Amino acid sequence: MPLFALAAWLIAPIPADVQAQMRQASWHNGCPVEIAELRQIRVEYFDFHAATAHGILIVHKDVAQEVAEIFQHLFRRRFQIERMEPVENFGGSDDRSMAANNTSAFNCRDIAGQPGKFSNHSWGRAIDINPLINPYVKGETVLPPQGKQYLNRGIAHPGSILADSYIVHVFAQHGWNWGGNWKDRRDYQHFEKPDRTANK
Repeated sequence: MPLFALAAWLIAPIPADVQAQMRQASWHNGCPVEIAELRQIRVEYFDFHAATAHGILIVHKDVAQEVAEIFQHLFRRRFQIERMEPVENFGGSDDRSMAANNTSAFNCRDIAGQPGKFSNHSWGRAIDINPLINPYVKGETVLPPQGKQYLNRGIAHPGSILADSYIVHVFAQHGWNWGGNWKDRRDYQHFEKPDRTANK
């Protein structure tokens, strides 16, 4: 049976009630994808108490199957995720979602520090995982600010994404880039698989 067909990793179109929430928080006219191009994935994971939990990721339909497969691999390795909720539960606020250490994907928004330029989250082709434990760092800027306590990347915490770790390799095997490898900034929470044909 294909991995994505398993009930715990169910892929489905976005339900009408969730679409309504998205139109109020994470999607607006002018976004580079229509909601119909996105899919909702029900993901099973191990939380920070090492108990099984279920969450929702919203991603582009073209990457939905592989995202489901990646998270099944992470589940098998018992990789820990504190929480996983659509960003609508945080009013579409990336700052609030990060501060809550929330793992999320789609959010039609700008790249941090680059107003007017869509993030790959806007295509549903980026995922931020445990963003408090794995902060964004550029110069003196740390996002979320509370993530400063996790800047020593030689120390492993539950849910840490470290260089050469299993999670980095499994995303790379599916063609995803890790922000922890970027030279101009380090975005340890961030994985993306850009649409190379998109006009950005």
